[in-house]
Amino acid sequence: MLTGSTIRTIFMTILLLSCTVTNAYASMFELEIVPISKIKEDPSIYDSTMAYRKISVIGNISELSKQSAILTDSPYSLKIDISKIELFDGFNINDQIMTTGEFIYEPVGESTLIPTYVLHYPIEDMGLINISNIVSDSSAYNGRYMTVVGNVSSREMSMGRYTITIADNENNALKVYYYGSTDLGIGDVIKVFGLYNGNALHSESMTLDRSPLSLTTLVPGFSSIMGAIAILSLALLLKSKQRND
Repeated sequence: MLTGSTIRTIFMTILLLSCTVTNAYASMFELEIVPISKIKEDPSIYDSTMAYRKISVIGNISELSKQSAILTDSPYSLKIDISKIELFDGFNINDQIMTTGEFIYEPVGESTLIPTYVLHYPIEDMGLINISNIVSDSSAYNGRYMTVVGNVSSREMSMGRYTITIADNENNALKVYYYGSTDLGIGDVIKVFGLYNGNALHSESMTLDRSPLSLTTLVPGFSSIMGAIAILSLALLLKSKQRND
């Protein structure tokens, strides 16, 4: 039978895990999700021409060319601008996506969504990814969330955004966009979590890498659930040892 002390230990363990688990996606890339049907009903409400506004739209790619794409949520469709073709690298017809951007309403003509981000949907966190893997096959990672570790080789700031280059030990380099303030500088080894889209990692969080040999690295497939089981088992073992002593 569990004692009050053991129950408190278990509670604190669960609380610790709940505070350290990282979400599978970052809110800055997902704004108000508006069904295509709602846009079609009253497009002027979502028009960003007069008032700057961004929305997120979910659907399947039904057409994809060098000129434009069509996003469909049957039976409704929406034209997507693909001037930034790199945002769509690795995406194919029938893929389900979420795109966040500005809706431009055209009373006479075809209204268009100009995307800032394009994500595979449902959203999934790919975990820790080596920079070399991204460089060698960027289309496989485009539109996905991940964590990357690298050494800061350059850092510039413009209009409230840092443009940072991080590299691995083989000098494979990756561009990172970071919004906010940071004291991290050239030479620091950092861990970045965010969305890789359009040949850059759009960071949601960026910190010094204090544990390069994490359990995820040492034991492939290690998850937060396994971590919870391991920590809980350790807590129970310690309580059992205390009683025996």
